[in-house]
Amino acid sequence: MDIFGKLRVLFWFCVLGIWSIFMYQYMSVDLSAPSRMPVMKNPFAAMPPAERVVWKTSPPAERGQSAFTGLPVRPAGSMIGALSGGLDIKAVGSGPGAGRAPAQGAAMERESVPPAPPGFAALETRHFVIYEEGPAVSKELSDALESLHGSIMLDLVAFSPWTRDRKVMVYFAATRDTYQRLTGRPDWSGGASSLRERKIYLFKSPEAMGIFTHELTHIYFDGFFAPDRESPLWLSEGVATYIQSARGYYSPDWLRQNLELLEKGGGYRVDDLIRIDDLQDADGDSVRLWYAQSYSLVRFLMRMKAGESFYIFCKNIKEGLPAHRALYQAYGMPYNKLSALEYAWRYDLRTGRISESTPAR
Repeated sequence: MDIFGKLRVLFWFCVLGIWSIFMYQYMSVDLSAPSRMPVMKNPFAAMPPAERVVWKTSPPAERGQSAFTGLPVRPAGSMIGALSGGLDIKAVGSGPGAGRAPAQGAAMERESVPPAPPGFAALETRHFVIYEEGPAVSKELSDALESLHGSIMLDLVAFSPWTRDRKVMVYFAATRDTYQRLTGRPDWSGGASSLRERKIYLFKSPEAMGIFTHELTHIYFDGFFAPDRESPLWLSEGVATYIQSARGYYSPDWLRQNLELLEKGGGYRVDDLIRIDDLQDADGDSVRLWYAQSYSLVRFLMRMKAGESFYIFCKNIKEGLPAHRALYQAYGMPYNKLSALEYAWRYDLRTGRISESTPAR
């Protein structure tokens, strides 16, 4: 072997050595100890029948129709339902793009404003048409909704530029009874929304602004994927839960509790987690853990790298790339496999060293 051949061998030996040291320091700290909680391979397939709760849902055309619009409404997500003692799931439309906000680039003609329901006052603001039960829409409510919109846009402006021209309609009932009359939702439901019609239904409660933030995020973020394809369930619910916690300043106790389980090594394999697109046959504890892990993964992806990486990742998903390719094209090495993402995310969950955030909170 000539001198150049030897130099090439030496060079690649050094590269591999440095790479090995990097990977060891980057990912293996705190991961070598045995986990106190098992990592489940399949979130919802192995539960004994006695522990399963069948979640009753109607066909899409009949699910939760509004009493005064006839349009399907989307129940507040599982995290929101849990606030009132129950859980619900993300509604699935009848085809690609069903139940979504208008696609980017759609014509932005002036829309007619629906009349207020009986007993409600109406007020049009910069980004909303607000219907509040009572003689007038309070300035406190309109200011709070506009403030939350501004906070949400700090993260989602690239996903929903249509908000400059199209308003979201918010129905704010004074009582649970009025809310149920408008939406047909059960007692435990804390809020509902129609993504296609950009309508959110709430009633006065301590959790109302958190519910509003979660549901408005769905309308803003999920519309980015329409009409090409549905946003992945884990990504949609993870973003909505993250925005609710970060911008709506509301984190329920069960979210913190499940983050502690994840910090101890519990949870699901990432490649299994992201394949889940239907939660209706899962028990409540499994769904809460699934939501917490989706939230934590989204939080990691949004915080670990500055710039447009998360937007590029979502754009790649929208264009049909598999998750591992979308991840690599957005974030580069070492994120060329979902297993690499899982190692880095679990390391950061314990230490906060990659995203520079407080671990597991």
